[in-house]
Amino acid sequence: MSLNGHKGFLLAALAGTVLNVQAAKSEYNLLAVYQLAQKNDAQLAAAQASMMATQEVVPQSKARLLPSINLSANANYNDGSKPDVGSYSTNGWGANLTQPLLNMNSWYGLNQAEAQSAQAEAVFANEQQQLILRVSEAYFNVLRAEDGLTTSKVQETAVKQQLDQARERYNVGLIAETDVLEAQAAYDNARVSRILGENQVSVAYEGLRTITDHSVTDIAKLEKTMPVNAPMPANSDEWVTRAVENNLALQAARKGLDASEQAVRASKANHLPTINAVAGYNVSSTGLDAKFGGADTEGAQIGLQFSLPIFSGGATSSQVRQSAYQLVQAQQTYDNNLRVTNSNTRNLFRTVNSDVGRVDARCQGITSSESALKATQSGYEVGTRNITDVLDAQQKLFSATGDYLNARYDYIVNTLKLKQAAGTLSPADLTDLNNWMVSSRTTAELEVPTECRAK
Repeated sequence: MSLNGHKGFLLAALAGTVLNVQAAKSEYNLLAVYQLAQKNDAQLAAAQASMMATQEVVPQSKARLLPSINLSANANYNDGSKPDVGSYSTNGWGANLTQPLLNMNSWYGLNQAEAQSAQAEAVFANEQQQLILRVSEAYFNVLRAEDGLTTSKVQETAVKQQLDQARERYNVGLIAETDVLEAQAAYDNARVSRILGENQVSVAYEGLRTITDHSVTDIAKLEKTMPVNAPMPANSDEWVTRAVENNLALQAARKGLDASEQAVRASKANHLPTINAVAGYNVSSTGLDAKFGGADTEGAQIGLQFSLPIFSGGATSSQVRQSAYQLVQAQQTYDNNLRVTNSNTRNLFRTVNSDVGRVDARCQGITSSESALKATQSGYEVGTRNITDVLDAQQKLFSATGDYLNARYDYIVNTLKLKQAAGTLSPADLTDLNNWMVSSRTTAELEVPTECRAK
């Protein structure tokens, strides 16, 4: 191949940043991966089981306010040891009903259980939002790794062509051996980067396997025309207001505070009297020998049972103090969550806006790097620049391309995090993103818009 042929191939590869390898049709898009995760993610399943277990405290607490019925029976045989008292047997059965009429501890306990159930629901709902984030981060980590690998392959190909060109120029005496050695070193480094990139792709896919419990081997890519817009509303205070109202972690802490308040009331209620309505029916039979005969009795009872705790060794007072300390803990936990939520929401709002500007700046960086590379390559051909300058310009272009692609992924993930902080994140957000996924394409191409390319 001629020197001009080498130059034409190099500039075409770098200007288009395309690697001509066939890409298989994507089997999974973002929504499909999320649906797999919903079915198979162990962390989500554990959170759901925890919620359902916690919710069982509500029927258990209600049961303390409902009637209880007990049925008992007995049968005994007595062997008489005195002549005037023979052997005899006794048996009987009875049924007893107790209906609490006044038990404030049980009423407050029910309120506490309902608050705990609501807290568990908020915790699980938050875990569902976390799943959306975990799936998105794992998915886009794969795309980051694949883009990095594609960049490494493009770089390896381009540097190999530069090495071949340097060898030809050296063979005809146009450059020194140092240029060839530098090109060879750059090519060796490019090969290492490609090998590392292949490993990073495998590691990233393992992250998807952990969440989905499936061997996902190919995923849809992100369309290069996906818009990058600033968050709306464009005021951080409005996002904070949404977060205070809707953030699920904050709601869970608020429900935990409610439960602790009811726990204090329940503990104090242990000092109060209780009143139960009681009713019973009992039958007994005593069978003696023929000399003494036997006796059968039966009877029914109904009444009220009053109980007033006087002294329990200080246990009740200790329980009151314990619940009061737990209330302070719950209040401080809620206050801390509120501050963290406000701070995170403001920071994420700023970060997303920064990402929007960063994507645009990275795009301009590609344009500048391509122009610089073309100028450096031209200078190298006429002898005003050396091989080190060319290789350095190449590396800057590849770095600029990678930085641009990573900036887009950062924008997507941080936007989802902002919505999660505001409590509005839902599967619909993944559906919107999924509309920008390309399920198949004929080449494995770095998704860089044409407006980022040097004219």
